[in-house]
Amino acid sequence: MARTTIRTEDITASEVTTAKMADSAFLANRNVVINGDMQIAQRGTSVQKQYDTSNGYYTCDRVRTSQSALDNAVWTMTQDSHLLTGPTGFPNSWKITVDTAETALATDEHIAFQMNLEAANLQNLAYGTSAARTITISFWVKSDVAATYAMSIYASDADRNMGGTYTINGADTWEYKTITFVGDTAGTGINNDTGRGLTLYWYLSAGTDRTSVDNTSWAAYSTTRAAFGQTANILATATDYWQITGVQLEIGTTATPFEHKSFGQELAACQRYYNKTFAYATAPANGAGHTWTGALLWDTRVTTLSPSVNWQYPVAMRALPTVTLYNTRASGTAGQWTTGGSDGANARALTTSETTAAIDNTGTTLGAASWGIHATAESEL
Repeated sequence: MARTTIRTEDITASEVTTAKMADSAFLANRNVVINGDMQIAQRGTSVQKQYDTSNGYYTCDRVRTSQSALDNAVWTMTQDSHLLTGPTGFPNSWKITVDTAETALATDEHIAFQMNLEAANLQNLAYGTSAARTITISFWVKSDVAATYAMSIYASDADRNMGGTYTINGADTWEYKTITFVGDTAGTGINNDTGRGLTLYWYLSAGTDRTSVDNTSWAAYSTTRAAFGQTANILATATDYWQITGVQLEIGTTATPFEHKSFGQELAACQRYYNKTFAYATAPANGAGHTWTGALLWDTRVTTLSPSVNWQYPVAMRALPTVTLYNTRASGTAGQWTTGGSDGANARALTTSETTAAIDNTGTTLGAASWGIHATAESEL
């Protein structure tokens, strides 16, 4: 009788390839990067910054800029929307547009796009051992500056880095890039904790202090080997821009199709590092939208009491967060409890943990009314 089943021994290893498995569950959870498609932007969708105030997290979650020594440049960062004009399947990207150029790029000046990855999520890389694993980073990128750009990865626990380059071949055109980095077999590896494990840098402009030493193999970090190979300078001309989406970091030498996750999944992953009481579409600010939507409320209409509420975060945070308070009234006092036409003066985050924050008024009573306050909690890497 003819056999109608296929046994494991009937399948040769050469027939089982990454490409054939790319859409299967076997490759689920392979992307270490959170919000690589730039779909989550809890802080807002546009912000302008300049040379002395730029470092920090703005617009798209889990991404930030890094800069040093700049003294002229002004730029705008946005969560760009391009439903029908971007790479297929990517309606959003992170974009930086130069508003005022840097007059001349000095040797110690730079600006970079940066993503920080949590150490506990990187233990399977086995850095610091003979089994250290190779990784491949893939992404879509677009700029009006066609040139060679440097990218590097930095392992902070071991204080070591390695770099590579990619070239934007045509201006104003989305291009798909991949860069492979061998595993770091030396050094002290990546600690198994909730601190920063790897930092990814995409350099946009870099002076010669950062480009002078070859960084194409792992070695002790120094500024001189941060952006080897960089020729692009997006700060040279106002209106120059650079944008990115579809960032994926996975084990192996082959880039697989981007691992799309639902909006809810990606938002929950981002909230481990930042969350807010405001409605999703409202950028946190004092008096933002003059809204009570989502605000923490304390009702003392019966008698005069001191407000006290317990804010339960939507997910457990990476570490004890920094809690910032905001009023709910357009003309109210910043960071204070507010009601229809009055403000408190003693609001504080009394206690915080990875799951909750207790918000009170330092024991000071407020009038009989409904009082509200907004908050954000941040535990970024």
